Amino acid sequence: MKTLDYFQMRTFFIAREANKSVEFKLNELENLWYCTQKSVKRRLKQYAEDERFLYLPGKGRGNHSVIQFQKSFQDELDEEIEKLIVYEQFEDIFHILQLPIPKSITSSTFRKVQNLFGMKTTKQEKDTLRTFVTRGITTLDPLHVSINLESFLIHQLGDTLVIYDEKTDCIHPHLAHSWEKSTDNRIWTFYLRKNVRFHSQQILTSEDVKYSIERFQTNASSYHWLVEEITKIECPSSYIVRFELAQSNPFFLRYLSVHNLVILPKGEPFNEYNWTGTGPFQVKKRTDTQLVLEAFDDYFLARPLIDEVQIYRIPLETKNIITYDIVQNKEGENPQDKLSFEVGFRYLAFNFRKQNIIQNPLFRKALYHLFDVKKMWNDLGRSDLRESSSYFYWQSKSMEKNPKIILNLLEESGYRGEVLTLFTVNNPGFINMAEWLKKEGAQIGINFTIQLFTLEELYEPIIEEADLLFMGEVASTDYHLSFFGAFLNKALIFNRFFTPDHLQIISDYFDQMKQEVDRDKRESVIEKVEEFIRKENLFLYLYHPVKKRIFHSMIKDVEFDSYGYVDFRKVWFK
Repeated sequence: MKTLDYFQMRTFFIAREANKSVEFKLNELENLWYCTQKSVKRRLKQYAEDERFLYLPGKGRGNHSVIQFQKSFQDELDEEIEKLIVYEQFEDIFHILQLPIPKSITSSTFRKVQNLFGMKTTKQEKDTLRTFVTRGITTLDPLHVSINLESFLIHQLGDTLVIYDEKTDCIHPHLAHSWEKSTDNRIWTFYLRKNVRFHSQQILTSEDVKYSIERFQTNASSYHWLVEEITKIECPSSYIVRFELAQSNPFFLRYLSVHNLVILPKGEPFNEYNWTGTGPFQVKKRTDTQLVLEAFDDYFLARPLIDEVQIYRIPLETKNIITYDIVQNKEGENPQDKLSFEVGFRYLAFNFRKQNIIQNPLFRKALYHLFDVKKMWNDLGRSDLRESSSYFYWQSKSMEKNPKIILNLLEESGYRGEVLTLFTVNNPGFINMAEWLKKEGAQIGINFTIQLFTLEELYEPIIEEADLLFMGEVASTDYHLSFFGAFLNKALIFNRFFTPDHLQIISDYFDQMKQEVDRDKRESVIEKVEEFIRKENLFLYLYHPVKKRIFHSMIKDVEFDSYGYVDFRKVWFK
């Protein structure tokens, strides 16, 4: 992309540009563009012919060349963005905005993008929803998806045998229209809907179900716990599938509603960029900066009311809220805000797999009293605090902290000032928390060094180098099953940081919970697990996130999906 190369060069030179002029050596652009000096000269000549600047080559070996730009960086950027908007080349816009351009230059540009983006009437008669994310998609393989955005997306692309209804705490038919179980809850038989089509137009059969579940049994997956009790899968007919379990599990039906257990077509190797499922949307396009979903006209249930969803990746600093807009729009329409509380929480995890002071319960207790969330909220100037003491915000209470006992606890723990590595996801909110904790710790002699990581690195071994780590947990609508997964999912932090003894104690509680049909009795087991966590300070509960989203007033029936995202299946435009 020639335009991207040009703005990459302008960004590179911005710090030393004076009066729209800059001196440089050709080898600088060779390194920037990863090309030969001959190619650099050719590009500079072309830009000069396009009247972007005057180019004065340096005379003699090693002498500086000079570029005299015709327009300021601000004016050129604004003009280019406006042109790309007119031609609806949105992906090119976000490629440019990924460059490290100073905020002083991009602030008006981002406002221009926000104001113009989606404000045009398309020639095609289709409703298109455009939205944004601030990071790349890690993976859409159901075997490995453990992050809420990706879980949400596979729910739009695929379907499970059954679905969970949070309002009734019951399981309802989906790809399977009916089922039956043995009296001992070991043999489960499902009867499939007929004429359900994959995006490839292949008809779904019991062999596809068998293949999809066996894929979790035969491949390394953080969700192996969902299928580990299955000893046999049989397909008596094309529309009947039977599971035999090693032991009784009344909760097995709930397992089959987990989004990761979407049914994929047998005989089609899984392809991240050609995702084939039965879901209401199918992948039209996927690049590093854009994901386009289009409605699947042959969906076995009601077709989505919108035709296309365009998801763009934008720089993190440009969005602190999730924004939705529409293509067909009217002047003067005011946006509407929606606030939602996430079922989930942010936490500070302790890595018990490392032999250090973290192992000492007195030291963890000292950190508990040091980390005063209300004080942090006030110091960082935040609002809408929902302090957490539980996974679930309706169960949480304010935590009592006593700073007067911290020094005595540190002395009794034997802490002698060793430096602890504090990992935090590369996100401004998390980084601010980490810096706050480092400052608070320094005041009483606890030393932290901060190391950033990306969500793409969450699955990597480097995470296990942390002594402490900031992270979050988000539930699906099946809160009890999400609570299971938070500790049993091998990709997530608790399973990786807790000792085998910790995990065994929690697993024993879960064995009790699986046998309970009554919801209240299951919740009493959850309370025991959380009491164990709080007593041992296995991690520190911090707060429940509050999400703010802005929607155009013409977008109707806005409902949040199980992971807190707008359910594309139901939204429509007036």
